[in-house]
Amino acid sequence: MKLITFLLLINFTNLQSHEALDNDVKGSSIFSYSEIELHKITDRKSEKDLLISILIHSKWSNFNSIIKLSTTDLRALLISELNIRTNEKINVLSSKTNIELTTFCLVYTFLKTATVRTESKLQEMFLTDLRNTLIIENEKHLNKTINTLQTLTTKKLVQLGYSWYLPKTYNYFINFNLSQRSTKPLRSKFKLKDDLGRRMNVIKIVKTNENGPHKYPYLGLYHIRVSEDDFNLQLAGSNDLFNWNFITEIDYNAHQGDIVKWNDGYLIAYEEDKTQGVNNIALKYYMDYDSLISNHSTYDKHLNTSIHRFGVEGTPDIRNFSGESPTNGNIQIGFHYYDGTIDKLAMGVLQNGETWTACKDALSEINLRAMNFKGNIGSRKGFQYQDELLTLQEARFVKGDWSTWKIMLGLNGYYTEVLISTPKGSKSFANPSITEIDTNKYAISLFLPTEGNHFRENNGGVIFLNNK
Repeated sequence: MKLITFLLLINFTNLQSHEALDNDVKGSSIFSYSEIELHKITDRKSEKDLLISILIHSKWSNFNSIIKLSTTDLRALLISELNIRTNEKINVLSSKTNIELTTFCLVYTFLKTATVRTESKLQEMFLTDLRNTLIIENEKHLNKTINTLQTLTTKKLVQLGYSWYLPKTYNYFINFNLSQRSTKPLRSKFKLKDDLGRRMNVIKIVKTNENGPHKYPYLGLYHIRVSEDDFNLQLAGSNDLFNWNFITEIDYNAHQGDIVKWNDGYLIAYEEDKTQGVNNIALKYYMDYDSLISNHSTYDKHLNTSIHRFGVEGTPDIRNFSGESPTNGNIQIGFHYYDGTIDKLAMGVLQNGETWTACKDALSEINLRAMNFKGNIGSRKGFQYQDELLTLQEARFVKGDWSTWKIMLGLNGYYTEVLISTPKGSKSFANPSITEIDTNKYAISLFLPTEGNHFRENNGGVIFLNNK
């Protein structure tokens, strides 16, 4: 089995019981765990992870503020926010379970995000009004009657809402037609390699905005295979995104990297496996361009695994960062962990270069599993677009089947499939990344497995140009 790079450039109080959740009809819960093959939430840590995940995706708080709150504090935060944002009284909200509170947090977030109601109108509404408004809005956009929608759980109603809202709003990011012809001299390029002839696996691109001679406008972080189970992390530069010149090796037994510019410096996060079969996340910070291209980092951090006893965590994407540098700021990271069977989603924050706190990304996991993805859910990349944080996410329908990888576009922990057409009909895509290189112009990279793809398209990368 071979993995292939694919690069595009495009314009454009406690939880209810398991049984009670499954029997819900009128929408007091959002989750039916038997449907999505998740274990019962019986411990406080899993409950806390769920609350944090929903609050973050709904943008009702940030990771740095809530990651160390207790479950009781998180519940109080939900009650307070719902009281401020809706017409519901504290005593009514206090009578609700955590599942009910998070349900209406998600309904509110959808109605606001989809501009179904303004914030001022939402403040006039009771919890039942939120659900009824969502039902009416879904009826407008879907081939379903009001009577049918009324029988569904609120969890399902929110998922249906995003099922029409995401394609309607972000068509620019979910339809990539690589079969289109162009009058431009170079629109796409397969078999992406560096100048040493090495495949640029899972490339992540950063625009440097550097001035001066001998400085590349684009840098690419990628890994090369050095043996059957070993990879080394590399850095290359490019003037046009089509041709890449090797610069330096960042680390050995290292792969799946991400790179962002932070003030005058550069931050790199990647997966390392210095011990075979054990993976963890590592970070390096370089104070400027010259330090980066000479691989002289001023900060190095190797994070301990904390999510699962198997000790396998990796494929980091740098979601957000604040402050002057890693030692005087915060870094939010998305990543995956291995639960002994498949890869699942998680996220964490590194505070002031020392304190690492992580939790499972329960909301994203739940919604992707509800879309019938039963295999690994791993690599992803978040990006800003019109004041929203979107995510490109890989997910596999069938465990162990490399031909079933799909790319999903996510918002607020909900997803829709990215539709990709290639000249030879390739069907399996993984390891997505996206970088804005100009106004409404993006460099998008993917990985093409051998399985499910044409041999002329699964042995290198492709750059795709499209004007919005």
